[in-house]
Amino acid sequence: MKKISLIAIAMFAIIYGFSAWWYGDTQLLTRKSNELARSLTLQASDRKVIRISKNKNLSALLARDLSCSIKLGDYQSHYNYNQLVEAHLHIGLTYEFCSVQIAELNIISITNETANILADFIISTKNNDESENSQSVSANLVWIKDEIGNWQIREIKLRSP
Repeated sequence: MKKISLIAIAMFAIIYGFSAWWYGDTQLLTRKSNELARSLTLQASDRKVIRISKNKNLSALLARDLSCSIKLGDYQSHYNYNQLVEAHLHIGLTYEFCSVQIAELNIISITNETANILADFIISTKNNDESENSQSVSANLVWIKDEIGNWQIREIKLRSP
């Protein structure tokens, strides 16, 4: 009987430890950042409904008060939530494919309500006129917890590495 109790306690401890790790903020933010890359990736074989679905997934990851600044070489721009979602939809409807891969992901800090992540992405695109482009991009992502505890991106700063 004592042996069965020890096995049950050990199993409970393993399940509890795994659950605490899996649902901890570090793992959630890593999965959300990977979900961001998947939402931004549009395969050539994706139908229009899949591309629109990925746009909806992207919009769910973004806070409504989002601020996105881009400084890539000579190009500089600023987007709010609506503009960024609309730009992604435009790319989805006019580009043959867009691939976003995370090369490196570093969680700099996590507090109760805010997380700061530095990420390096490799972005490859091919528009419908057959021109291809690939570029490395560094990003600072500021995630916040919304009122129901979901992590959303409030700030994005993209720049050349």
